[in-house]
Amino acid sequence: MSQWRVYLSRREIITYGPMSYFPIGRIIEEEIRKSDVKEGLVTVHAKGATPAIIVSKRDEIGKVDEAIRKLVPTLGWKHGNAYAHLRSTLLSTVKTLIVSNGELTLPTDYEVFFLETRFVYNHRRQLHFYIRGKH
Repeated sequence: MSQWRVYLSRREIITYGPMSYFPIGRIIEEEIRKSDVKEGLVTVHAKGATPAIIVSKRDEIGKVDEAIRKLVPTLGWKHGNAYAHLRSTLLSTVKTLIVSNGELTLPTDYEVFFLETRFVYNHRRQLHFYIRGKH
């Protein structure tokens, strides 16, 4: 009988923005391999009040970006980076994905992206992983 495992880890990435999309699928896959979980769930959390984690078709990220910018424009807010907080709130800093056979179960043409919404350069961001399931 397979035992349940719980694996927690953290990784740092360097970002820049605004509205820069960083593929993190490989990082997630590395953490899944380290966890030795074969069937279960992985929750990815981007620490902070302004980033987001999204899943999208790789070749349609431009359409996603356009929709986000239309929904929450950069200018017109009283607070300087209110747009970044709103975008993060709407998109979420957390995603839970299925692990099967020790891999993410995304369609081949999809990617998990870390979205940096703010005007920043060389910003250090923390990604937290909570992986649980059978090994």
